[in-house]
Amino acid sequence: MSAVFALAALAATGTPTGNMAYTCAPGSVESKYPFCDRKLGFEARSQDLMKRLNTTEKVMLWGHSYPGTEYIERYNMKTWSLDHTCIHGVNKAHGVTVFAHAIAQGASFDRDLVARISNATSIEARILSEKEYQNSHGESQASVLSCDGGPLANSAHDPRWGRISETYGEDPYLIQQIGVTAMRSLQNQQAVPDSPGDYFMATRQVTRHFLGYHGARPDLEPPYMNVTMRSLGDSYIPTYGSYQDPELGNADGIMCAISSVNGVPSCANSFLLTDLLRKKWNSDALVQTDCCDSLSSISNFHYKGATTHEDALVLGVEAGVQVYYGYKGGIYIPLLTQSVENGTIPMSSLDSAAARIIKSMMKLGLYDTYAADFPWKNLTWSQLDSPQHRSLARESAAKSTVLLKNDGVLPLSPNTYKNVAVIGPFANCTECLLQSYNGYPSAYTTIFQGISNRTHATYSLGSNTSCPTKADNTCWTTPGVEADAITAAVNVAKDADLTILVVGLGSTWEGEGNDRVNMTLPTIQAALQQAVEKVSKKVIIVSVSAGGVDLDETTAGAVVYAPYGGEEGGSGLADVLFGDFNPSAKMPVTVYKQSWADSM
Repeated sequence: MSAVFALAALAATGTPTGNMAYTCAPGSVESKYPFCDRKLGFEARSQDLMKRLNTTEKVMLWGHSYPGTEYIERYNMKTWSLDHTCIHGVNKAHGVTVFAHAIAQGASFDRDLVARISNATSIEARILSEKEYQNSHGESQASVLSCDGGPLANSAHDPRWGRISETYGEDPYLIQQIGVTAMRSLQNQQAVPDSPGDYFMATRQVTRHFLGYHGARPDLEPPYMNVTMRSLGDSYIPTYGSYQDPELGNADGIMCAISSVNGVPSCANSFLLTDLLRKKWNSDALVQTDCCDSLSSISNFHYKGATTHEDALVLGVEAGVQVYYGYKGGIYIPLLTQSVENGTIPMSSLDSAAARIIKSMMKLGLYDTYAADFPWKNLTWSQLDSPQHRSLARESAAKSTVLLKNDGVLPLSPNTYKNVAVIGPFANCTECLLQSYNGYPSAYTTIFQGISNRTHATYSLGSNTSCPTKADNTCWTTPGVEADAITAAVNVAKDADLTILVVGLGSTWEGEGNDRVNMTLPTIQAALQQAVEKVSKKVIIVSVSAGGVDLDETTAGAVVYAPYGGEEGGSGLADVLFGDFNPSAKMPVTVYKQSWADSM
């Protein structure tokens, strides 16, 4: 059973559908082998199991396409998958807690908050892992534990970059402090009894994207980076180093990026993968490709004359790539077998990679889950999106809200304004609070709901064009319908004592593959803003975005930056607006005027 099917069954039923012995459980067929002897340590155990695998099985571990590897029955070897993210909750799964996004966590400047978010996420991942195991009849256990979408070390050098919501901000020191905290808390390492020096991980995290891929360059695909060594040393390398340092983040994996740095593709860059990673940082992290096929960037760039997939494969493995993950597994897996057989790639490289993959699986506890002293034994289904975790989600939204302007309008009192208008395409939407790489909670509190829970409020959409996703049919409306929506919003604003205008970007305008050109609101929202400000008695603008928008010309009495607050984004924002929580967050990125974008 695939990991995807297992998660689907989990989401649909929430109850176990099958059961079988954990790997290495006493009395199991495989328990007689040395790789099940915990006292030997992970290094010796992983080497023992690797030597028992045939070439086909080793290749399968090294390279696979979505959703993951096949189950190896003779050793009860679980499937291996690399397709989850854990930066603000477990993505793809249903009924989980979705916290404020990474950029919001950066805005909080609060390491304790980030640690608690990350710990809660690791707990929910462990619960999902156990249910996945039971629903797959014991074949799959780790698809939600191996987060190839771990904390980004990328700095947000350009606020128009589409993936800015996944970052912690633009400042390398801030990224190090928040990212290392997230990394350590997500992995939540626990010492292995009877095996000094080894530790179990709650989840395994992969540092992204090593190195480059930091800004909006929509005209270049794949991205090139030409950076001086001083800039690399000052602004780029330190964040990755802190994530990989065994004494700091100690990330179990690292992803070589699709980008080229000074003419050398990241996945063929021995300076990055050997000199820095292995020698300077002393990291034994598992090196994997990006799922968008960063390995093929080697031949796309024609690096060292590479023109074929085989050329790219050989150069990547030589540089240090240990796992291929991407949509071209059907090409690279047979090529690896062929290259090993003809000697182009030495068997020792395949052996080393397979052993390191197995070691990661062991650190996740896949060969020790049966043990009574395994750290994550007594978790329950009720902890998913629990009241405690929802409260933490609300706190994360409040602590990431930035007050940009206040001419005495805030804080609000429920008794001051008898009729509050809450207007805008982000006022009453749900998924726009989640943004990207997210799971799906059991319930949401929208911004309108959060406000209407405090005072009488009237809602008007105002604009359809900037809906959460392009797939949403409400995006595709005619100009006449848009004009009617603005007119309706203006009428609501005229009758209100206070107007709260909730505008923003969402994945339509900033998301993976959607870099922006401008720093302004989308055109239809700008028209809505101007129309509403003309007729409103008092206005508060809430900007739901990551990279921010240029609002310098607004006449609003208050402006608030609310960067994708998660499932309780509405409640957290209301806590700030009504004075229950003093806004303490700070901008994690510089928001430039439109004139800056015009000059670029």
